[in-house]
Amino acid sequence: MLVSDLQTELALHAHDPSNGEISAAQWLAFIASAARDARSSGWLIRLEDDESITIAASTYEYNVPASFAYIYQMFVEETINGSAVYVHEVPRHHWDIRVNGSVPVFTFSTITELTPDKHLKIVGQQRPTIHSATGTTIDAGMESFLRERALYFGFRYIGAGLSELARWRQELSRQSWVMSEALLRRHPQEFRQLPNALEVPGRG
Repeated sequence: MLVSDLQTELALHAHDPSNGEISAAQWLAFIASAARDARSSGWLIRLEDDESITIAASTYEYNVPASFAYIYQMFVEETINGSAVYVHEVPRHHWDIRVNGSVPVFTFSTITELTPDKHLKIVGQQRPTIHSATGTTIDAGMESFLRERALYFGFRYIGAGLSELARWRQELSRQSWVMSEALLRRHPQEFRQLPNALEVPGRG
């Protein structure tokens, strides 16, 4: 689902398909606020891999890719039948995560497992995306939470006042809050910190 698809869905739920009361830009801001709530509540997104690190000779330190909040595993590239594969895991006691000049880095105690000019595959987790553009894709598994929390923000925004319509919107805001909180509490184990995963300093 794209952010633009969620914006359309939100406008329909708010009985405002023409965005006369809440603009698309405002819905985008509410979606971003909802993602920040998920981040602060510990919601994590699993990354399949990152293969951007190229091993250099006699090098014991590499920057942690920017997308990671937690690191779970590390594999070194091998070539089998002419194809690059990642089947050999770098032993956990060979590496650690530290900070060098405020930058999180992988530090290796030994480089015996590392082959120069090969790549490292990093497996871990990231925080939910804070969306700032309508063409980006919603993190898989977060669609329902973002919808309900953004509806809470939206109904709260247009529900000021004492009129019957305002009270109805205030009740819808309350219902969306309750539903989003329930989704936050029940989010599956796959969105929680993996066992033995290492926190990246400043990103956890």
